[in-house]
Amino acid sequence: MLMRFSTFLFFFICSDSFAQTNNYQNLLDTAIRGHGSLFLHSKPLKVTRLDLKELWYYFENAKDYSNQKLDTVMFAQIIKNAVAADTTLWTDNELPNFILINERAETVSINYVVQKFKLTDKKQIKHFTKYLNKFNSTDISDRVICYYSRPIFDNLKTFAIVQWDNGHSSLSGGGGIMLYQLQSDKTWKEYCVILNWRY
Repeated sequence: MLMRFSTFLFFFICSDSFAQTNNYQNLLDTAIRGHGSLFLHSKPLKVTRLDLKELWYYFENAKDYSNQKLDTVMFAQIIKNAVAADTTLWTDNELPNFILINERAETVSINYVVQKFKLTDKKQIKHFTKYLNKFNSTDISDRVICYYSRPIFDNLKTFAIVQWDNGHSSLSGGGGIMLYQLQSDKTWKEYCVILNWRY
């Protein structure tokens, strides 16, 4: 009986852990896409553009985008939680569909891309080789590289924000802070734009 209970408990813990991991991965997949580059910097952004004094502005912004009123306490919790946000480097496992770089000036190796994307088709390898050659030969300040913060949650973990930026050449690109909401099916959906900017 004890053995059966232990097996059940182990299965429950593993299932719950898997669900949490899966939910987090779903949030990353939802947030980190569509900003114009396959190249991502491996160092996460630190969220610095949110201010407790601007809570009403965020509230109004969210209301304008979604036609719904959100609790300002949720925004206050996210801003507070941003202070101690995780900034450990992104890993290839977390972002399997993007090319991670550690420095703007680094030369990206085709071997890394072939390994990461498990490329076997010669046409695909040729395509990515051209793509990398173009990136590697682009002036460092003109390279389009996206930067993302890790998700920052409210205390109930039903809302999260992600800050992104793809600024380059001083006057090009932009960024924003997006708000996401956990759905009843445990997937994350973009709720609204909290802030955005252009360079």
